[in-house]
Amino acid sequence: MSELVLILPVVPGEARAALALPLARARASRIAGGDWRAWLAQRLGATDLAREPPAHVAAAAVGVPADGAWFATPVALIAALDHVRMPATGWLTLAEDETHELATRFADLFGDSGLGLAPAGAEGFLLSGLIADPVRTHDPARLLAADVGPWLAAGRGAGTLRRLGTEIEMWLYEHPVNRARQRRGAVPVSTLWLWGGGEPLRAAAQTAAPGYAVRAALPRGYGGDSWLRGLWQAGGRPIEGDAATLTQVEVAPRTDTVVVVRRGVDADVVGHWCEPALALLAARRIKTLQLVIDDRLFRFTRFDLLKPWRRKVSWEVPA
Repeated sequence: MSELVLILPVVPGEARAALALPLARARASRIAGGDWRAWLAQRLGATDLAREPPAHVAAAAVGVPADGAWFATPVALIAALDHVRMPATGWLTLAEDETHELATRFADLFGDSGLGLAPAGAEGFLLSGLIADPVRTHDPARLLAADVGPWLAAGRGAGTLRRLGTEIEMWLYEHPVNRARQRRGAVPVSTLWLWGGGEPLRAAAQTAAPGYAVRAALPRGYGGDSWLRGLWQAGGRPIEGDAATLTQVEVAPRTDTVVVVRRGVDADVVGHWCEPALALLAARRIKTLQLVIDDRLFRFTRFDLLKPWRRKVSWEVPA
């Protein structure tokens, strides 16, 4: 029988509370390094890609050069009395026309500097042309409901990212896209969170997709994540689609399936994903279920469904 891997990178607080009960019988562990992308790449035999900056892996799928690529994710920020926070709904998903408009206007303003924006699915955009010294950045999915201060870019190249981030914030402040969002009651885009780039592990000429290698046959993959598309592209297999619920995923009895759940982060995560997955396990349509949230891995077999005891699942509050 097969295995189903569900990865939920963006889970708001109310969904976390609802997940506590169905996850109580799982065997829980921590993902080394706290990075689900590196964990998944390692697990699939893509060792080189596990060590590569994730924006470089996504670049092949988006069609931009890997060297100088960074994710640029639209986020909403709130200024508190003594700090800046990202609200629980701060990861923003833009409409297609908004994405096109911002990418076009960005080129008008920043194109002479060699910078560009390309739509990149769930992450928003890929920024290209930004070469910076080594810098540590964080996936904004980890910042929901958090003070962003401890999560800002750090390292020798941090100044470059922060300066560009400030320029982007000023550019977006009165942008027509934001004015239109406010008129219809949508949350405006505060800035584009730059992350996931940096120095590649190899020379720039070797960072293109042909240099990557996935040594094992890939399972069926679903998701709108551009890193996921880049990984599957390196393995010579296309993504099956971007499912909104588990009912849209074809789970085959002898083929493993990986789903990165991005769309509809405010949806019923338990009803749309967790309970149907556990039902597949109970019906013996899959052998194991692995569910990843943040840096935590919850693993189920049919035996776990029969446990008379439950472990309390609690969520850490971000900084």
